[in-house]
Formats: sequence, C-alpha cells, structure tokens
Amino acid sequence: MHSAITRRSGDDRTPPSGRMPGISALPTPARWWVLAAACLLVAALLPFLWWHTGADLKVYRLGGATVLDDPATLYTASPPHMSLPFTYPVFGAVVMIPAAALPWPIAYAVSIAISFGALLLIWRLCLGRIHPSILLTAAVLSLLLDPVRETLSFGQINLVLCALVLFDLLSVDRSRRGILIGIAAGIKLTPVVFFGLLLVTRQWRALATATVSFLGTVAIGFVVAPRTALDYWTRILPDSERIGALAYAGNQSWNGLLTRLTGDPAGGGPFWYGLVGVTIAAGLWATRLLWNQGERLAAVAVCSLIGLLCSPVSWNHHWVWVIPLGVALCRSFAGRARYLVAAAWFVVFALAPIWWPPRRDDRELGWSFLDHLAGDSYLWLAVGAAVTVVVAVRRRETRQLQPSAEAA
Repeated sequence: MHSAITRRSGDDRTPPSGRMPGISALPTPARWWVLAAACLLVAALLPFLWWHTGADLKVYRLGGATVLDDPATLYTASPPHMSLPFTYPVFGAVVMIPAAALPWPIAYAVSIAISFGALLLIWRLCLGRIHPSILLTAAVLSLLLDPVRETLSFGQINLVLCALVLFDLLSVDRSRRGILIGIAAGIKLTPVVFFGLLLVTRQWRALATATVSFLGTVAIGFVVAPRTALDYWTRILPDSERIGALAYAGNQSWNGLLTRLTGDPAGGGPFWYGLVGVTIAAGLWATRLLWNQGERLAAVAVCSLIGLLCSPVSWNHHWVWVIPLGVALCRSFAGRARYLVAAAWFVVFALAPIWWPPRRDDRELGWSFLDHLAGDSYLWLAVGAAVTVVVAVRRRETRQLQPSAEAA
C-alpha cells in the first residue's frame, strides 16, 4: 500500500518519461491562454512587415482636416506624395475629424487598436460565447488573412463597418435595429446593401430606422458643407475612375473580373449590368431563405457578397466578410470535415492567391486561364461558399419536411 501511494504521488509530480510537463499537461483554458500569448507576440511583429504604412488613414485624416479648414477642397486635395483623393460622403470626413486632431503615430496606433477591437467583436458575434483566450487566439490568427492585414496596413475602416453591421443585425433588439447600419452606410456607402436584407426579410421598422439614420448622416454632410455635399452626390459618386484602376488584381468584383477577361480598361460593359442583376436577385433570394431558416449569420454573410460582387470596385481589403462567410460555410459541414474546411478556407485567404499572377500597369489584361483561376479566386471561393451554404440549408429543410409528409 505504501509503495503504491508513493508511486502514485511520484506519477503526479513527474511523467513516466522523466520530462517536465509541457503545454499539453496544462488545463485546457491555460493552454489557450499560452497559445493566445504566443499569437500576440507574433502579432506584435506584424506591423514591421506591413508596407502600406496607413496610406488610407492619411487620406481620412486629410478629409477630417479639410472639412474643417476648406470643405470646397475635400474631393480635390491629396496627402503629400500621394495621388489618393477622399472618396467617401462628407459625413465620412466629419467622422475622421478626431483622427486629424491626433499626431500621426498616435492616430495610426489608435486605428489599429480600434480595428483589432472590431475584429474581436466580429469573432464574438460569429462564434457566440466562447472562452476569451479562444476568442483572442482566433482574432490574432486572423490578422494573417489578406483582407484583415491589408485593412490594418492601410488604416482602413472595413473591420469597424463589418462589426457595426453584424452587431446591428445579430445582437441589437429588433425594435432598435437599423441605426448602426444607417450610420455605417453614411460613412461608406457599401453597407447600403444590407437595406436589401431588411427589405426581403420584411423588417419594416428596422428598414425605416436604417433609412432615417442614413438620411441623417446625409443631412449632417449638407449642414457642414452644403456645396461639397451636393457635388459629391451629383458628380463625385458616379465617377468610379477616382477609386482606382478597374483591372488591378486587388479589385475582386465582377467588374474587375470582366475588365481583366475582356481586356477593356473601361469596365465590364453591358454584360456586367446583366450579371449584377442576376447576382442581386439570387443573393437576395438566398438571404431571405437563410434568414427565415434561422441561419442569420449566413444570411448576413451572403448579403455582404452582393455588395462585394456587384460594386464597380471591391478592393481585397473590403473582403473582411470572409470571416463570417467562412464560419457560416464551416457550419454547413459536420465532424472532421468542418475543421478541414475551416483550415482550407482561412489558409487560402492567408496565402492570397490573387497576388500570384503578374499585376500592375494593366498586366492583368494579359492573364492566362491559370492566372484568372488564382487572380480571381476570391470571387470563385465566395460564390462556391454561398452555394454550399444554401444547398446545405435546403437539404436540412427537405429532411425536416419528410417526416411530416410521411406522417400525413
């Protein structure tokens, strides 16, 4: 008895191999915290690998400063040594006034911190209640995704807008839903696509709230700079050439794809309009189906694709919606397949094959078939994910109806 007790006590202190316990010997929560700490250490080194150095944030800060000093130059001014004009509504420039007031290093650091906070919220809304260490690990690892790292590198606001929309649609009480969507659309017009979700799911009150909220941002723009706001809505907005070259590999939209395929730098032409119409119709149908089946995260993710695919220009950093879309896709599978799909999905967006073919200076116009396969991969992956999610929900719906039919 004594020897057995001694042996058991020894086993508790030291493994049979004689090695000290490693991370695998720690309790599960502690293991996640160790992994999260390691990920944070790696993440702290990432800024040294970025090369955009907050280019878009510099434009935002200039917009905030210009709307105070000389609103008439809001859409003509550019930061020093850059040819990037401000392209958002006047309200977007008003929101950027605090960034303009901060010294550049602090403004850039605050931008990254806010975006990372939004990233944490996005994962929290996608995964539900999970251990904080797992949430932190997921957020840090997703910094490796091309749209996420580009958003932080440019000092963009895509993660913030994504978090606002997800929070509004998934967490806000139905009676107050729509305010954040309207504000997000007032900052950058792309979230207007979620008005379509509210429409097809017959959330009339939320749709009205979002509309009033959006119109409020437009009104603020006219109060602050009436002539500049009028110029934006009548002349600046329709001018897609201000945004950048349509053929550039970073433009992951139908228009970008068709521009590269046809070799016409002017855009996709009439065929693009037809493809946009089909995408809107199919996307809204799928959005309504998924929402009514209780797959609300999937519905929001699929609705986001309407904007990404149909916009004249959807830069790769706009594609932060691959996070909720990827989570929705993984939920369509069970068992080990779910984890394999998750790994494949996020690894592809970390490797970013859109940058593999030749690019810049319209070299995209001469792409081969394989170049298009890689260079337009965000489009193919998004459409494939949306179809997979819808098919999985339809199959589940059919299985649920079969017992009722047999009983009848």
